[in-house]
Amino acid sequence: MKNNTTKMLGLATLTALLLGAAGAVQGPTQEDLNNADSATDSWLMYNKGYSGQRHSTLNEINSTNVAQLKRVCTFDTGDDGSFQITPQIYKGVAFIATARRSYAVDATTCKTLWKNVYTPTSAEVNPVSRGFAIADGVLYRGTSDAHLIAIDAGTGKLLWNVKVDDSSQGYFLSAAPIVWNNKVYIGDAGADWGVKAKMYAFDTKTGSKAWTFDLIPTGNQPGADSWKKADSTATGGGSVWTSFTLDPATGLIYLSVGNPAPDFASQYRPGANLYTNSVVALKAEDGTLDHYYQQIPNDNKDYDTAAAPVLYDLGGQTHVAVATKAGHLFSYNETQKTQVFKQAMITVKNQEKNPTEAGLPICPNYSAGSQWSGPSYMPSTKTLVVNAVDWCGVVKLGEVRLIKGQLFFGGAMQLDPAAKAVGNTVAFDAATGKELWRYSTPGIRIVGGVTTTDGNLVLSGAANGTLYALDGTTGKVLFKANIDKAPIGGGVATYSVAGKQYIAVAAGNTSKGLNGAKNVTSRVAIFSLP
Repeated sequence: MKNNTTKMLGLATLTALLLGAAGAVQGPTQEDLNNADSATDSWLMYNKGYSGQRHSTLNEINSTNVAQLKRVCTFDTGDDGSFQITPQIYKGVAFIATARRSYAVDATTCKTLWKNVYTPTSAEVNPVSRGFAIADGVLYRGTSDAHLIAIDAGTGKLLWNVKVDDSSQGYFLSAAPIVWNNKVYIGDAGADWGVKAKMYAFDTKTGSKAWTFDLIPTGNQPGADSWKKADSTATGGGSVWTSFTLDPATGLIYLSVGNPAPDFASQYRPGANLYTNSVVALKAEDGTLDHYYQQIPNDNKDYDTAAAPVLYDLGGQTHVAVATKAGHLFSYNETQKTQVFKQAMITVKNQEKNPTEAGLPICPNYSAGSQWSGPSYMPSTKTLVVNAVDWCGVVKLGEVRLIKGQLFFGGAMQLDPAAKAVGNTVAFDAATGKELWRYSTPGIRIVGGVTTTDGNLVLSGAANGTLYALDGTTGKVLFKANIDKAPIGGGVATYSVAGKQYIAVAAGNTSKGLNGAKNVTSRVAIFSLP
């Protein structure tokens, strides 16, 4: 693999931040990662910390002064296409991923510190990256040709490169990995191409494989009997698309697992089709199954459970919540291993009916609901806040033919006109699922990540390029700013540098039909108070 690393002006600044006295790259340590959810000076993971709560205790920017926010700077990657990251911040440096490029940028000035360019060695299935794992001075990320690479966080230099799967068969790695106890965790994407996805752990130092878990069980593996009469050569699925959640106290890693394939022709795969459309809890040390919750058995509408779940505490008991493309928010009690609620977030129609050749009208369509962005949890009010798109369509059965490396739908989805789509940011009681408030944008989708803060703020962005801040108690709009009409499909990070709070948002996503008259290059815009 050819690696092209360009060291830019400001590398000395980054090196001074990240290098210790002995010259070895420092941090974040395992202790830093364990405390990432509560840290105010960083945003270390795709969803901030292991719990996936996407909540910051910062409150310098709050509901009384957020209207005064000003844009400090903008970092433009020059790329277009999928841009669904949340900027990841460590020691005043923002780490930013596009499909092929990795950047280190000053998190207060947007000055480029280094750039790493990855050159694929095989087919790129779906060029998208949702970001990095950061640990001990190393960045880890997946690639669109199904490799896992390690990059020096101080210089951008490639450290190692491991081929995980065969991209010519439809595999790729879109998820932002996580690191725990010297293992880096990532899994396959590619369910819509008919792959049989797996989850992996790799040694952080060498890239050697520690364990593998089959998300589509076969033979004598538990769950294999849920694929009744299935032709094992022509069924599959089970992508882990986004990122992962982990409980350091129990050592369990939680995966949101996507749809089975062929997507719409479920008659080829009778049964529940484990572990698709599920939250699966594995023992992070050895990859063995602990338990799972399946949201949709035998899915035939491409209703992935895609966004990572969130862990939160209620009355001393751990709960896990997950939002799905089918438009439901689920909550489970981890102590009792029971479902607490299933709450519709948007219009739900004909989900229990099977697709037909003539076409079945359904709500939502497969580009709606909650895609790659899950809930944020506000501990002070015990509230879950989540983005979901209300948008219907028609699903039709069609030819079922598996051609490796090509989409394997077994039909087609016709979307209603985009003008009929409604974006929503919705708050729910985390104990009961009761809706508390809703912010809606008719004709404008909201697919990016939502972030909450102790400043009583809900931060997110819409497909027309508008960053907005809502009152966390009422949902009232407190602030809006358009970021160059760049569709926002990424998330918002907030962090403090030298005692000053900043907000960084990823804009310019042109996947999932979010492009306008012309593509807008992906960029990160940084805001603070004057």
